[in-house]
Amino acid sequence: MKKIVVFTLLFLNLYSQDIVSKNKRCFLCHGKEDYKIIENGKVKSLYVSSAEYYQSVHKDMLCTNCHYDVSTIPHLRKPKKIHCLQCHYAGNVVGAPVKEMPEKYKESVHGRAKEKGKKAPDCIDCHTTHYIRYHSDTLSTIHKRNIPLTCGKCHMKIVEDYSSSIHGEALKKGILETAVCSDCHQEHDILPPEDPRSTLNPKNVIHTCERCHADVTIMKKYGVPVKQVEAFKESFHGVALEYGVVRAANCVSCHGFHDILPSSDPRSPIHPKNLAKTCGKCHPGASENVAKGKYHIIAEEKEAGIVYYVYNFFKWFTLLVILGLVIHIILDLTGRAMKKVKKKAE
Repeated sequence: MKKIVVFTLLFLNLYSQDIVSKNKRCFLCHGKEDYKIIENGKVKSLYVSSAEYYQSVHKDMLCTNCHYDVSTIPHLRKPKKIHCLQCHYAGNVVGAPVKEMPEKYKESVHGRAKEKGKKAPDCIDCHTTHYIRYHSDTLSTIHKRNIPLTCGKCHMKIVEDYSSSIHGEALKKGILETAVCSDCHQEHDILPPEDPRSTLNPKNVIHTCERCHADVTIMKKYGVPVKQVEAFKESFHGVALEYGVVRAANCVSCHGFHDILPSSDPRSPIHPKNLAKTCGKCHPGASENVAKGKYHIIAEEKEAGIVYYVYNFFKWFTLLVILGLVIHIILDLTGRAMKKVKKKAE
């Protein structure tokens, strides 16, 4: 076993040295920081940091694995544009990690926009080109704490709102359990809210939020109650959504989405001073009295106040009525049976 391990390590070391040796020819030019060309009247840098490249997920690959049309060095013709789907496609057997995500990109809002010739992010816009790192690497553009910055390159205003939200503030404190863009929108298969498959479709929003807010372990850690999800599902709005009434209020209808703030913040739509306006979006004429009620209540719990007592009254009232009906039926049937016995005896 020792010999096998030593041989394997030796082979990998020699293979790695061979990769570096072959790529060195490319870095003779592309490894120079001032290596640039003028393309379409603009200066374009062709510099690639070898140090950063060999810390990327592709460190064990030849440059020509992607730039397959480069056969001579120096190459006199401009290499063809490459695409990550050359390797990262469903059914690939050469070792590139592939799930369904790259293929789903084509159906996403970004993929469809790109197909129509519109400006939209492609693989390299999020993952970079030569410096792709594992998502667990804190220097990766897709590490959880960096995702808002990556998305913010295009969605600047949204990230600005997110940064001051309760989720954004938590991320600044290093709390990685907080929600970032990909937790709600997904990653490659981002779909518009009107698409029934979208995680942000009105009928799916509750399930998106509950992935975190129904997780007892996470919520208990930060002192956030988890009963809101269950309470909402049992509420009029929750039941209406369950039966397909997408006009009914869901989580984002009241809490907002990118700029979610705690109820204690005067800017929050669920701050007592703002509740009338928030509810008034669906219920015109809602008065300040709405702020006096209780929200996210479970009727079976005493914290529900008068609702708890009304619930229990009708629960026991209904059970007693049913019990009385059953007793009445039993007595009636017994009486009828006794009459028949009496008639036969006569």
